[in-house]
Amino acid sequence: MIGSAAEALLEKIKSGESLERADLRDLVLNHVTLENVRLCRSDLEGVNFEGANLRQADLSCANLREAYMPGADLERANLQKANLEGANLEGANLQFADLRHANLGGATLERANLKGAHLSFAQIDFANLGRALLANAQLDNASLCQAYLGGADLTKADLQHIRMVETNLEDVKLTGANLREAVLTHALSEGVDFTDACLRGAVFDNTSLANSTLKGVDLRNGRFLNANLNGVTLTGAKLFGIEVASDELGGVLADWVDFSVEGNDRLRVAGTELVDYYLRLKAGLNAISTLNSARSKRFFGQGDVLRGATLEFSEDCQVEIESYLQNCTIHLGHGSTLTVGSNGVLEGCQIVGSGDIVIAGVFIEDGVSPGIVGPRRLHVGQTGTVVATVQQASTRTEFGFERGCSLSLRIRKASNLKGENNVRKSNHKADCLGGRNGD
Repeated sequence: MIGSAAEALLEKIKSGESLERADLRDLVLNHVTLENVRLCRSDLEGVNFEGANLRQADLSCANLREAYMPGADLERANLQKANLEGANLEGANLQFADLRHANLGGATLERANLKGAHLSFAQIDFANLGRALLANAQLDNASLCQAYLGGADLTKADLQHIRMVETNLEDVKLTGANLREAVLTHALSEGVDFTDACLRGAVFDNTSLANSTLKGVDLRNGRFLNANLNGVTLTGAKLFGIEVASDELGGVLADWVDFSVEGNDRLRVAGTELVDYYLRLKAGLNAISTLNSARSKRFFGQGDVLRGATLEFSEDCQVEIESYLQNCTIHLGHGSTLTVGSNGVLEGCQIVGSGDIVIAGVFIEDGVSPGIVGPRRLHVGQTGTVVATVQQASTRTEFGFERGCSLSLRIRKASNLKGENNVRKSNHKADCLGGRNGD
């Protein structure tokens, strides 16, 4: 039952009197109907709005600290920049409410309906959102540190750049959610369903993701240092540029994963090959070669020096260079892969052909340009250095650059490679399994 002060307030509302900046602290207004009311900038600290109808109410910049609002209907209410610190909103209806820049620190939102709510830049640290519905909610740039979200539904929610340090996300549903460049360090994220979510550039350092589902998830350039990935399902996940300990990958479950730069499934790796592939990739070696041991191989070891030679490799060759090559021309057949290892140096050289090029060492164009002509794929590893002009293949070259690499590139459109005037010619040749080398 509401008191005389609350009745007086209701009379003011009925008469159309403005309540902006009004002092309404500790009033009991449970189960009242205040739909479309304007209470912006009002002091409502400790007010009792249990079960109240506040649909489309204007509570922007209002002080609702420690307000008691379980079961309140705040659908489409304006709560921008409102202070809801410590408020009780258990089971409240906040569908499509505007909570941008609001302070919900320590608030109780257990089983609240926040479907489609706008929470961009909101402060929600230490809050309880257990089993809350946040499907399609906008939470970009929000802070949910040390909050509890156990069993919450965030299907297709926008969580770009969100901070969830030491947050409990056990059994949360994040299918199709956008967590691009999110920070989830020291978090408990076990049993989470991330199916088809975007986690590009996200940071999961020291986080447990045990038994979570990451099927089809975009993890490109994500970081998982000291993370627990035991029992994680990764089938169809996109892993280009991921940073993770190889022993953690040993505990994941995957039929296949995708290491293509563009995340288009063009570079599938079987789950049984994942750890070996990743180790070779991080070492700057030709990870692709591990997938087909039957391919012809050629290795140029550390300490070898080769000058003024032309090396020609037929289709589907695998070439690894840890040597020093100067003023050489390398012709790659279709489907071949050339890896310049971390000790390899190619100075004044030219690489021509529609193969794949992986550079973890040094390639410096000096003289003939373009230094790289028509590759299908150019991947520069973390330790790689490339100073060159690249003329793309007719089907467009696929580029991949890992963090830490050093680049000075000019990229040209494709042209007809036959009779190319700037392709160096020489009489010295070497085929894939051996041959003559120049001095």
